[in-house]
Amino acid sequence: METTRITEKGQVTVPVRIRKAAGLRKGDTLEVGIEGKSIIMTKITPQADPYLICVEESLSEWYGKEDEEAWSGL
Repeated sequence: METTRITEKGQVTVPVRIRKAAGLRKGDTLEVGIEGKSIIMTKITPQADPYLICVEESLSEWYGKEDEEAWSGL
């Protein structure tokens, strides 16, 4: 367990060891919630967003090997 402080603006620095272990990078989006008296932060990936999953599934039919070959000479 590591410690960190909350800044005047309410910001928290996640220690390097924790960021590396969680696979966090600059610009990642985190979901923040409360469980009892604990603050839980979870990295959000595009696959976890139902809207993005729907978009990805609907667009997959529009770009396949045939499409790639058709566009390659343009």
